[in-house]
Amino acid sequence: MKKLIFAILSTGLITVFVNAQKAKVVVLGVGHSTQLVNFNQQPSAIRAFIDRVNPRAVCVERSPEEFSKNDFYEFTFEQQYVIVPYAREKRLPLYPIDWLPSENDMDLAFGMKDLEVPKFTRQKNGFLGFTTFKEKQDFEDDFYFADKKSYKDSIASWYNTSPDKTSFDFPRRLFLYRTFLQSARIQKVLENYKETDTILVVIGAFHKNDIEKNLKEKGYEIIQPSSFGEISEKEIRDNFKKQDAFAILSFNLLGMQSYLEKVNIQLINSAFDYLKDDHSSETEFFRIKYNIYQKNISSKEAINRYNALLNNLEEQQFSWNGVKNKSRIDSYFDPFGNLSLKQRIRLELAREFFHLSNKDKYQKEIQLLTAEFKGYKKEMLQNYIEQFIK
Repeated sequence: MKKLIFAILSTGLITVFVNAQKAKVVVLGVGHSTQLVNFNQQPSAIRAFIDRVNPRAVCVERSPEEFSKNDFYEFTFEQQYVIVPYAREKRLPLYPIDWLPSENDMDLAFGMKDLEVPKFTRQKNGFLGFTTFKEKQDFEDDFYFADKKSYKDSIASWYNTSPDKTSFDFPRRLFLYRTFLQSARIQKVLENYKETDTILVVIGAFHKNDIEKNLKEKGYEIIQPSSFGEISEKEIRDNFKKQDAFAILSFNLLGMQSYLEKVNIQLINSAFDYLKDDHSSETEFFRIKYNIYQKNISSKEAINRYNALLNNLEEQQFSWNGVKNKSRIDSYFDPFGNLSLKQRIRLELAREFFHLSNKDKYQKEIQLLTAEFKGYKKEMLQNYIEQFIK
């Protein structure tokens, strides 16, 4: 036996044996929350893709410590609202494979210990500001955009280009280190599976190329997502869920995206089509907002329809609002994301009275709304009203 082991080691046959046991990997690069503005990348397309891959397990972009507490980045809609629940529905094992620097490291590099806590009120965009999409590709890229050479080359260029001042280079260096450790955690997952297994990794597209290079150097076979073929509109329809419709409508019609006047009409219409037989107050509220956005109704008509809703409404929350920190008024995309449906209708009434220059009724609605809050929340609400009710 000792002679056999020595022969295997000396001839390198052990490498052959180990490689024969390596699972295959599919790394799907995604844009965080682009599923809410891009028809090709919408939540149901991700579910259809998971079905096509039929993986033995799924790796998600969150660190193990936070994942164990069901704590996600607030802006990774695709992770906590699509991939994780669908994997659990399919009884697929889930593995968190992200890495975060320690509080002390973040304090040294950025002067703040927690990079996930926004300021008292958020900026309109940018780091820890509201999430919005402005670029054409955000709305039009296909499902497999991260597989394309042009995209990979643009990311590689960023990887390989350091700023003139090293003091400005920490984000790039941290990103590379983080991606390297992500690939190491993925490798630990892969070691538990055999060559007939396929493991799916769903991660921000910026990480994809470097992860694949690291895993390939370790002898793992990388299968490109695009090799599974285009997701059909039938698959998208068959995998569409009611929660998708409410998330799409909330992001496009209530959040900062609507202030930019850049929403995906095709995606909104598909959401309303799914809800065509839904006559709930929530759906009616979204229909009113959409008609206002499209300039199909006047402020007076909107006020009449809002009041009709308000008069027959029990207290209820929105089906989806994207709120992570419930002690705040906002969500990651909406200054007023944590209002109930009734409170939001009152806010929208105030907005329409403002448009009509009816200061008395505007003030009345604002006073009724703000009276329901106190302390931190009330201050935050008043601050956002001053900024965004115009």
